[in-house]
Amino acid sequence: MIHGYRSTLSVGRLLKRTTDHARRRGFCNDVAEKGTHVVFLHFGLPRTEFYAKGYLRQAAAIYYQVPKNIERFIPTSLMLNGKIRNCIEKYGDSESIEDTLSRLTERIQGALNTVMPEYEFISCSNAFLFEEPSLEQHLADVGRGGCSRIVLMPFYPHYSCAQSGVLLNEAERVLQTFTVPATVDGKEVPNERIVPNSSESFRVSALHRWSSHPVVSEYWLNVLQPLRGDFGGVLFCAPSLRGYNSEEYRRLVWSTCERVMSGLSDSLPWRLAFFNAWDQWSLPIKDSVKMQAKRLSTQLPDDKFMAVVPISSFVPDFNTFTVLPNIIQTVVGTDF
Repeated sequence: MIHGYRSTLSVGRLLKRTTDHARRRGFCNDVAEKGTHVVFLHFGLPRTEFYAKGYLRQAAAIYYQVPKNIERFIPTSLMLNGKIRNCIEKYGDSESIEDTLSRLTERIQGALNTVMPEYEFISCSNAFLFEEPSLEQHLADVGRGGCSRIVLMPFYPHYSCAQSGVLLNEAERVLQTFTVPATVDGKEVPNERIVPNSSESFRVSALHRWSSHPVVSEYWLNVLQPLRGDFGGVLFCAPSLRGYNSEEYRRLVWSTCERVMSGLSDSLPWRLAFFNAWDQWSLPIKDSVKMQAKRLSTQLPDDKFMAVVPISSFVPDFNTFTVLPNIIQTVVGTDF
């Protein structure tokens, strides 16, 4: 695991940390001091059925820890279904997630350099596990590019082993392919990596538990407050992630919903529902969208609508423009 993996650092705290031990490394005196690079990590989205098969095969191999030499035997033809084909069809008419995230990353980079001008230059970029630029190649390019710090940030606010954990583990694997740990007096220095046969070294940290940051709740408040007079209740929706750490993931999502409602109005009724994401089997879910929408509808005034909020999504994806609208349309018979 990446050093410091279990402790989230804010960008401000990260930039204030020093590297005093670097001055004591006899074999790597020229520490790169050329700023901080933030790499946003995302799985990506397949644009065709062909790429969807490869995406699902690789995702299944990672999730179930299938050895590489037998990964090709995973029956991808059984993974494609009507839901996935519908997602791909609608995705073809929209902007690619790479372009969407690129614009968002540029805005974040500008904001970071504006609010923290006293620090070194901060640059930002995106890397994808199953798309281009690939996490493997991009992280190697960044690491050899002369930055002094690398911050890995999965673009999923609510931490889960199935999403953020997978991305960070893959990033750690990539780092180990072209760097070695820094050592002082024979002891490994946490967070510091060195590129062998070069003068390059950098500190690496992860920002992976950021759902409690005000930016998450404020984002949704900015969306909901202008429409406050139109709805009488809020239905928050998030993908149902199974396996290890799933209960903590649900608690994190719940806490975000509470913060949004605290800023909106504590008197409004609201519910949290979960659904099977585009790349999941259609399994029974406790607190499903259908069940929670039915419960919430009994609390709504006759002249008010129900606001459906994909609380865990910041950019459009298969879940927000296909899966969730289809579920809502089936439940209430209305096109949202």
